[in-house]
Amino acid sequence: MRAPSRRLTTALLIASVVITVTSRALIEGHRELARGEQALAQGATSDAIRALRRSAHWYLPFSPFTRRAYEQLEHIATTAEGQGRNDQALSAWRAIRASALATRWLIVPERERLDRANRHLAALMAELPPPPEDRLKDRTRLREEHLALLQEDRAPDPAWLVVLALGFAVWLAGLYRTLTVGFDDQDRPQRRALWLSIATVLGGLAMVLTAIARA
Repeated sequence: MRAPSRRLTTALLIASVVITVTSRALIEGHRELARGEQALAQGATSDAIRALRRSAHWYLPFSPFTRRAYEQLEHIATTAEGQGRNDQALSAWRAIRASALATRWLIVPERERLDRANRHLAALMAELPPPPEDRLKDRTRLREEHLALLQEDRAPDPAWLVVLALGFAVWLAGLYRTLTVGFDDQDRPQRRALWLSIATVLGGLAMVLTAIARA
């Protein structure tokens, strides 16, 4: 029987990793969502917020569990806010904001929810007793200042994240090439192939270090 090709083996390995990661995210997202909804049904709103936040953190594009977790959190937040339970509203809006920020990469998948959470948080925080240095400021100014702080983006530049990922891939490719073509069957170095592999490793490492420094 013919042995599977190296390409097929690599493809199967990659597919198994993707399936494993995806399955884990779906399972954990569903589990935390169920815990959150059960806690909510029992009136344990704080426990529900924590579980729903964990569910939202298990982000996958088009995951129904992620969407449901955000919807439940937003329902808790708006309901609490409408009833004057500002501490609970703050907790829920913060859970939405934290989840949206934790799952961003080149884009922010939940940008609209993040913006909405920032606006509500700014308004709620403006109603809190201000520190001594802010006592002379009116609520409008406090809300604007809170919103400006919440909207600050201190995340790494997405372009440098791409460079980081590419550099890591080049580094791995160089190592793989060193091990596979850098030496012959008697472990004698193949000078040209080995130098090219070393150059690839160093190039990938340089990309990684540059991205870390600039991101």
